[in-house]
Amino acid sequence: MIDGTLAFLDSGIGGLPYLEWIARRRPDLPLSYIADSAHFPYGELDPAELKAVAVETARRIFRHGTPRLLTVACNTASVAALTEIRAEAPCPVVGTVPAVKPAASHSPSGAIGVIATKGTVHSPYLDRLVDAFAGDRRVIRVAAGDIVRFVEERWLDEGDTGAVPVVKPALDRLKEHGVASLVVGCTHFLHVMEPIRAIMGPGTMLVDSRDGVGRRILSLLGEDAECPPGTPAAPGWFYTTEDSGNDRYNRFAALHGLEFAGVLP
Repeated sequence: MIDGTLAFLDSGIGGLPYLEWIARRRPDLPLSYIADSAHFPYGELDPAELKAVAVETARRIFRHGTPRLLTVACNTASVAALTEIRAEAPCPVVGTVPAVKPAASHSPSGAIGVIATKGTVHSPYLDRLVDAFAGDRRVIRVAAGDIVRFVEERWLDEGDTGAVPVVKPALDRLKEHGVASLVVGCTHFLHVMEPIRAIMGPGTMLVDSRDGVGRRILSLLGEDAECPPGTPAAPGWFYTTEDSGNDRYNRFAALHGLEFAGVLP
């Protein structure tokens, strides 16, 4: 069910930490999650193709129902297609973009690292964020699309232990530059924050956009107050855009208290 829910869109399971942020604070709000598995991973598409598929998937969601709000829970899709999705949407749309501004605020000196997909790292949108909020700072950008595939395809079985050799090469490059803060600019990476934190060490502040995006969602809904403990959970649904042929998405849905609803009609 899409109608009347808070809907979250990503190419895979990367956006689930944003849904989880909302579910923990407002379990009374019905949720839907759409993994655009037919076009995974967004970060490997060229900007024109990504814009086209993200807009078409949003249209598919809207044909199925009208959410209370849609969150484009993918930095790469947001920087490429947020304006066009908003133009099509019958509801408010919130994007997720690299948290450069809070990273610059939290760490007033020292280099800033950004780890994300190739599409985000090389985007004009990120250029504008850096110019606006960290123009006087050294910003080190590292693309790490292999982490996306690990999280999507292997993390459920291999966990954080298996993540270490996957995330370490990109993080070592950032450590060489002595970054004071690290912007985690891909939603998939949020699933492996513990090994990222352990490798970077206590001297590097990790920054992501979950809190800012979550509070923006609730503000737009006029639902800022958190629910009291013990509030019953509203239903939630997990959709894909093609038949995956395995139970991986079913397992991710269950981890987040969602009913696996199969392929979005």
